[in-house]
Amino acid sequence: MAITAKESQLEGTTHKGLKSGALGLLSSTVIATASVAPAYSLAATLGFVVVAVGLKAPLVALLAFVPMILTSIGYSELNKADPDSGTTFTWATRAFGPKTGWAGGWAIVAADILVMASLAQVAGQYIFLLFNANGIGHDPASGWVLLTGVLWIVVMTYICYRGIEVSANFQKALLSIEITMLLVLSVVALVRVGTGNHPAESIHPSWSWLSPSGLPFPAFASGLILMVFIYWGWDTALSVNEETKNPTKTPGRAGRSRCPP
Repeated sequence: MAITAKESQLEGTTHKGLKSGALGLLSSTVIATASVAPAYSLAATLGFVVVAVGLKAPLVALLAFVPMILTSIGYSELNKADPDSGTTFTWATRAFGPKTGWAGGWAIVAADILVMASLAQVAGQYIFLLFNANGIGHDPASGWVLLTGVLWIVVMTYICYRGIEVSANFQKALLSIEITMLLVLSVVALVRVGTGNHPAESIHPSWSWLSPSGLPFPAFASGLILMVFIYWGWDTALSVNEETKNPTKTPGRAGRSRCPP
């Protein structure tokens, strides 16, 4: 009896210990959005972009969008042909050989480890700042910040261990809080500007911010790399493709919808 491609895919997913069909488009999009981490990007990275390029940050944000949207389209097409949770490792191995696949897979693992440590540190700091423990919260090297960050990693690991559906539902709750707070912050900032309560050093927006003139290449390169990092994370939707309903289409749609955030 012939085995269809769909049956083969489901069998492979089961063999890996993955639960096929657990995530819909909404859950996949939430996971991708949470991985982009809008609030974390503002807190930990956007300031460095401004330091690097100053008022040219809007220009860098637009230019960094180009490689990210092209990458997301490429990922989407690769996923249509071969929905595999190995993503870059699997696709690069089959297209260019095991050495290239290994390099791509290793780079993603190394980047994730570094980012998780950074995320945990920021989470630890902001927990203390939330409760006005500013002395600890403003000290990124504090042992209490380290301990809180480690506890966050332990909690997140346990949630991942419980299964992708639990992870997705937990992300929905956290993302709702995150987006709500960002909306509140944006509205308050706009109201303060509109009522004349903005800081004295505030300046009016200008079209010159979108001009590359006067921007040194080293500064531009630094700002572009940082902005690409801010956009990074949407690819998580592709990493859970084997646990998604309609794995050839849904992950790609979720990934493109979150690029840029």
